[in-house]
Amino acid sequence: MIKIALMLLLLVITTVIVIEKNNKRVIVYFSVFSLIAASLYFYNDAPDVALAEIAVGSAFIPLIFLITISKQQTFTVMMNTDKEFIYEDLLVEFCKNENLKLKLINAKDVFDDEAKSIHGAFRRQDIDIIVDYNKKKKRYDMTCKESNVMIERFEKMTQKIHGIRIIRTVDEETID
Repeated sequence: MIKIALMLLLLVITTVIVIEKNNKRVIVYFSVFSLIAASLYFYNDAPDVALAEIAVGSAFIPLIFLITISKQQTFTVMMNTDKEFIYEDLLVEFCKNENLKLKLINAKDVFDDEAKSIHGAFRRQDIDIIVDYNKKKKRYDMTCKESNVMIERFEKMTQKIHGIRIIRTVDEETID
């Protein structure tokens, strides 16, 4: 009976993890999930696996996630255009909503040619968005990496603005 209750609780926690939008809450729920899984291992006569699950799944991995989330404190935007960027208020509002500091970099200040490309810039300077002005279409093209979680939220903010287009690039492995 306890095993069935724990399995049902695992299903509930898994659903909550998938639905939850707040990253810090997801980490807490993940830790709870690991504790319940460890209990199931224990009840299935695998105390060594249960102990490992408690140490790794409930403590070590959530700690790594929290450290990683806390490292993201700035939202870096590289301006790769001479045209004045008229949507700077949008960037400021986004950073305010996400509790981030906005860091604007002018592409002219970057001397390395590789850093001006999307992949080189992300790899070397942790740039979140590169802004270019498309004269033909009269809009700002904002290029970002597809894996950047924040870009999804930024894209939702810019959906109704006709002068902005978000371009997602596919992540590539880099060999150094």
